[in-house]
Amino acid sequence: MGMRVAAVLLSLSILPACGSGGGGGGGGGGGIPAGLPLHFAFGLGNDPGSLDWMTSSGVPWGYRYQYLSGGVNTGGGWAGWNSPAGEFALLYMDQSSGAGIVPVLVYYQIVQSTPDAGSENPDAKLQDAATMSAYFADWDFLMRKAGEFGKPVVVIVEPDFWGNCQQIHGDDPAAVPVAVASSGFPGAAGFPDTLPGFARLLVKLRDAHAPKAVLAFHASHWGAGADLILNEAEPVAHADKTAAFFNALGASYDLLSHDPSDRDAGFKQDIYDDGGASWWDGSDFDRYRAYLGRMRDVTGRRGILWQVPVGNTVMKTCDDTWGHYRDNRVQYFLLGGNRSHVEDYAAAGVIAVLFGSTDEGTTHYDDHRGDGVTNGGASGLDAALPDDDGGFLRTAADAYYAAGPVPLP
Repeated sequence: MGMRVAAVLLSLSILPACGSGGGGGGGGGGGIPAGLPLHFAFGLGNDPGSLDWMTSSGVPWGYRYQYLSGGVNTGGGWAGWNSPAGEFALLYMDQSSGAGIVPVLVYYQIVQSTPDAGSENPDAKLQDAATMSAYFADWDFLMRKAGEFGKPVVVIVEPDFWGNCQQIHGDDPAAVPVAVASSGFPGAAGFPDTLPGFARLLVKLRDAHAPKAVLAFHASHWGAGADLILNEAEPVAHADKTAAFFNALGASYDLLSHDPSDRDAGFKQDIYDDGGASWWDGSDFDRYRAYLGRMRDVTGRRGILWQVPVGNTVMKTCDDTWGHYRDNRVQYFLLGGNRSHVEDYAAAGVIAVLFGSTDEGTTHYDDHRGDGVTNGGASGLDAALPDDDGGFLRTAADAYYAAGPVPLP
């Protein structure tokens, strides 16, 4: 990007700083799982063929993540993506570790499994004994591969699933029927046929096969009914309701994972015509931090943010065209002058932010569009790198680490 732009990024502050009071408070709370960075780290959604981009960027990224999906009984699940079976996950873990990066696997299997494949309502799957037997076998296989890896790997467990269960069945997870013992899966005997039984069996299999694997159950900020941001819910009460649901699982997972938004705000405004509802201002970031801090306080688990949009409003490259949409979450944390935001979120129990694109048209951190250097916007900084975000993420992350990463409380 050149020294001029890098210097501007260190000094420029386009997004006003938000207040640091209220919400999560200090203290950190909850342990940092063994083997994870002891500083506030940044990472990327990064497929197996893109590791070279991360290593050549010069940024000491802390994490990289990859989805494991396809369904447990469809013939298209992750276990068969490479030969021999399961090699895809093992190669990803080994590849990441070899580059000094903690691997993160996003285990997303329920939605795509049958019956009712594709439905966000998990009931048909959860109550089908054959499906759940296949599910537990698939999870058991992944844990054995993680045990073969033998080093820390973060596994984000079933995004949106827990929130959907809470919305459909209410605030008591024991009211969610799941074929656990009745699935007939070996090792499930004695576990209740409920969501707590499901959660505890997942942890039991982790403990048996991969004690160094770090399980991050996914907490949706809309699971308790209202959407924390869109409905401007009171963050402490909202977190209390969500945290109580997770505490009632009685399961010894390690972290909570959170996704502030899964697509650039400009993308949602353009493609979904949401009227700009996905754009966050300072009060939204404050509300979210307060919610995360309270979740940490009540559950005793720190949090990791992931699939955070990549777009920005700093570079001319991000002009709300296909593949170059704008957002402001990257700059909230990484724009020069915003280090206090990282410190505030660390104090609220967040250990890392992982950026990534979830749709073909959203903004990527590399030259995913293959259109080289672009500067189509009417305002902002000129890009010298071909990255679809104008190179902001890699340059700003490099400046963050060069200044010394924020230690976790």
